[in-house]
Amino acid sequence: LATLPYALKFLWAALIDNLRLPYLYGALGRRRSWMILSQLTLMISLAGLGLTNPAHNIFMTATLVFLVSLSAASQDAVIEAYRVEVFDKNQLGQGASASVLGFRLGMWVSGGGALYLAAIFKNWSLVYTLMAACVSIGIVATLFVSEPSLNNRANLKKFKASSFSTNNLKKFFHTRFKLSLTSFFNKEDWFLILAFIFLFKIGDTILNMMSIPFLFEIGFSKVEIAHIAKSFGIMAMIIGGIVGGFLLSYMSMVNNFLLCIILQIISCMLFMLQAYIGHHIGFLILTMGIENLACGISATTLVFYFSNLCHYPHTATHYALLSSFSSIARLGLSMLAGWLADALPWANFYALGAIGCLPCLMLLIYYQRHFMQYGQFQFTHAHDH
Repeated sequence: LATLPYALKFLWAALIDNLRLPYLYGALGRRRSWMILSQLTLMISLAGLGLTNPAHNIFMTATLVFLVSLSAASQDAVIEAYRVEVFDKNQLGQGASASVLGFRLGMWVSGGGALYLAAIFKNWSLVYTLMAACVSIGIVATLFVSEPSLNNRANLKKFKASSFSTNNLKKFFHTRFKLSLTSFFNKEDWFLILAFIFLFKIGDTILNMMSIPFLFEIGFSKVEIAHIAKSFGIMAMIIGGIVGGFLLSYMSMVNNFLLCIILQIISCMLFMLQAYIGHHIGFLILTMGIENLACGISATTLVFYFSNLCHYPHTATHYALLSSFSSIARLGLSMLAGWLADALPWANFYALGAIGCLPCLMLLIYYQRHFMQYGQFQFTHAHDH
């Protein structure tokens, strides 16, 4: 239930692209009005969730979980659209880096921070209230930033968003929603784009989903995993996101994706060696450092790639469509990874993961013209490559 709004994020994004919110649209503009609405509903539903007890009223808990997920998915869609539209083309790499950095810090606060507060106060209602209060940071930021220049009145004359009414909702599903999707699928490379995203997620999913069960099984304690895999790993991932944004300013998208795939293969090989070595803190620091650095660079590069595939006025829909497919691919590959981890020894599992990165590498090399098309303006000596 919680993942459903994320799987259908392109639907909320299409609403965000095509429908005006009464009152808020006039006061804040096209993007900021939806940002404020999603943030307010996220804050209210989070605080409400902390007051429910699933043992007494599972329906109320489930409803609020769905509202939290729906609000968060809508906020993701509109903020990503805002980021793509507010940055110039030569700033999209830095924008992607900032997006990944913010996401990782948010996961750090809402994950480790929430557990830490729960251990101190021993009151989950208070913890959820404090997490809801954190959303106010985003609300303040939304009120202080300006609308993207793409959404000025001159541009909106070319594309009129509809007011929020029952008749316009019906019209939206018959015309605007279809137009938002077909404007992406009419691209001649859409099958290549989806195939690359799926193949790129193979190495990333194998490295992320099964690392904790693997470390437990070869003898690492919860404290060791918390310190190295979580705290140190998240820091390495944040550094990787920053490095990824820096690299996108100096290298082509092809070279960045090539680096990501090579790092994924190296990470799989390090995990394979860790399976043979067993419990060894020093080697685990090396393994988790490289793996999380690779994840950070990969996330930034993928966000940058998605950003270049989005086109005004359907920016939110296009980005949400790509990220939804990425999430669905990750979910399907996670189930396959779990089955393979049960069926194979760990060393063989990670060796298979390294081999699984090769189809993505071959696709990248064979269709490099496609990737150069979206990334060549990002570095100074594009024509030399």
